[in-house]
Amino acid sequence: MSDVRIFASCHNHSCFSDAEYTPETLARMAWNMGHGGIILTDHDTAKGYPFIKAECDRRGMKTMMGCEFSTHNRHGGAHLCGFDFDPEYPEMRELLRKGSSIQTKRSELLFKWGQERGTLRDGITWQDVLDDHPYNDYICNNQVFESMLKRGIYIKAEYDDVFLKPNFSYRLGYEDKIREIIGYGYKDIITEDVVRIIKAAGGVPVIAHPHNNGHLVDYYINMGVMGFETRHSMLTPEEHDFYEKVCDEHKLYKMGGADHENILGGLLTFPDPVYDCPYEHSGVTEEDFMTLYERRLG
Repeated sequence: MSDVRIFASCHNHSCFSDAEYTPETLARMAWNMGHGGIILTDHDTAKGYPFIKAECDRRGMKTMMGCEFSTHNRHGGAHLCGFDFDPEYPEMRELLRKGSSIQTKRSELLFKWGQERGTLRDGITWQDVLDDHPYNDYICNNQVFESMLKRGIYIKAEYDDVFLKPNFSYRLGYEDKIREIIGYGYKDIITEDVVRIIKAAGGVPVIAHPHNNGHLVDYYINMGVMGFETRHSMLTPEEHDFYEKVCDEHKLYKMGGADHENILGGLLTFPDPVYDCPYEHSGVTEEDFMTLYERRLG
């Protein structure tokens, strides 16, 4: 697995969802690493695509539309990376609106409740957060923290224990209440539906970081999935070999990327910098990237 040259990272997040770097910064960093391409797959939003596309065009790098969708099926939660789809296809536009709104409305409620409890420091309004991120339709704790950080309300070392855990953690027990107030949640975004919508919008649905999911391969293939992430920090060497073989046998796309690890990770909770993800997990070869880029498998 280590005897490869990474050409592109196909699984990356930016400040448009739950990471720190701008799309332009990600493209510049990838270019400085010698990569020939990069794909932005922010969670449940495609708002960052025009920015990374412009920077890639300027540098002669390859990219395409991408998004990581949060979904649910009878086996539990599943993340799907969709590639090369039309974001203006009506069902896709609604899927993106719904997915991004879940996180934004959740964050707004937790922001309000945290200030009411006194666990979230004062000095900022929700409108301030929105004003600080005018291009975002996905607002999570990262954007809230960045807004408070720049006003001196918190310092970066307080992110995890002082800011995140007492106010925005999924372990606080508010998720059912949030879902009831909003009227829907990620459990209502069904994997099969998302696979169908990605394909109907002209795109390629790929299962992201399928750690411990080997028993579900046939389930996903029969659903219409067109690939698996074969290079990711969560996957063991044995899983990498298994998914590579599955993709070869079924003529499926192979995907891989930094996600929140490696140099391109950009997650606020990580020290600066973090290089702990093995290089060979941080993306795909030129052959695998071009297979997807040129849609050689459909």
